[in-house]
Amino acid sequence: MSDFLSAQLARLRTGTLTPLTDFYGQQRDVFARWARRQFGTPADQAHAVLRERLLSFYDEVNDGRLTRWPADLRAHLYGAARQVLTARATNTALAEETPLPTAEAERRQLVLRTLLQLPTDSQLVLHQFYFRGSNFETLAGKLGYANAGVARRQKSEALRKLFEALNRAGAGGTTELLAHLPAVERSSDGVLDAAEQDEFDAQLLVDGELRQACLAYEQYAADLRWAAGRENLRLRLESLDRRVAQRTAAQQRIRQRQQRQRLRLGLIGAGVLALLIAAVVLFWPRHESAARAWQDYDAPDPGLTTAQTDGRPLLAQSMQLYRQGSYPAALHMLRRLPATAVGQDTFLYYNGLMLLRQDQPDQAESYFQRVSRLPNTALAGRAQYYLGLSYWQQQKLPQARAALERAAQDPGNPHRDKARQALLDGSLR
Repeated sequence: MSDFLSAQLARLRTGTLTPLTDFYGQQRDVFARWARRQFGTPADQAHAVLRERLLSFYDEVNDGRLTRWPADLRAHLYGAARQVLTARATNTALAEETPLPTAEAERRQLVLRTLLQLPTDSQLVLHQFYFRGSNFETLAGKLGYANAGVARRQKSEALRKLFEALNRAGAGGTTELLAHLPAVERSSDGVLDAAEQDEFDAQLLVDGELRQACLAYEQYAADLRWAAGRENLRLRLESLDRRVAQRTAAQQRIRQRQQRQRLRLGLIGAGVLALLIAAVVLFWPRHESAARAWQDYDAPDPGLTTAQTDGRPLLAQSMQLYRQGSYPAALHMLRRLPATAVGQDTFLYYNGLMLLRQDQPDQAESYFQRVSRLPNTALAGRAQYYLGLSYWQQQKLPQARAALERAAQDPGNPHRDKARQALLDGSLR
């Protein structure tokens, strides 16, 4: 049992967040009911407290404040949440936790803020390398780069952007680090040959500034792993909340539709006048807001067929989850595929489509852009159309019009007619 608990702690530190996200999915509603009974806390506030406790748990594991995985995770987190809810209910100060040293805590928060200010592509490559531990071959396959060399250059460029931004913010040690970044990074990534590594080690013995740069790199790399993991956990917990809210809203719409049907039958029995009134109420046109008008032109994509996924069980399972509407799980399964298991255009296209289905058009945008630019792919036209919808959902109307115009002008695009109809919609003007 102790070996299992130790393994759980090690997995969390090296990029496996599933124990915490599974716990939130299983306990979210149970915790909300418990908090309402015990403290009268509204559900949304209870969910926020549980999310914050899970993020704090992740912090404690990564900075060493928690050295053993709790034998009963539920009791551990409920106990921490009880302290927070009790303090709120009694309007008293929460007992002080053992904090990190001020300088370390401030540096961590600065790295997290700076990471979130980088372009989405840079965040993705740093997340995959430093948090997921992907090598350059895996990185190229997951993010659609041509080869490992291109992936390494993209990672280096993203890392330099991060350190330059930290340097502008006055982060300590970044001036020396930027001066030696190429050599320090290559040594850390293990891409130096034996002679180059020996020369680097010899220089390290006599160059104090290089030693400081190496120490700074190791510290900021650790901070980056923490920041990427924490942000990933936060986004996954919030995504689960959105999915539950969407499911609840759909169920509510079904109940409302059933109630309207019963009302309509009652009105018919009451007479012609009641029938006319019911017809006016039920069929009076409802105008969607301009911000949601893009949904009228959303075209469903059935995914890959069974024949297309034959012999690739991970891909088949991903498509099955996609068709069931389990988009986060489908995306997770898709990204587990080896780089050679599926074409680059197919991988990028379904990454974008599953992100769009999760209401994350800002992240879907870059995948559709890449597919639309690839030569000799049948998915370029579809990607161009969905790129227009991604822009439209973000209210980037000029870019949405341009993308849809390209889709409408492509005679081979399966969504050509829908693109033409969308261009006539007043919401795009």
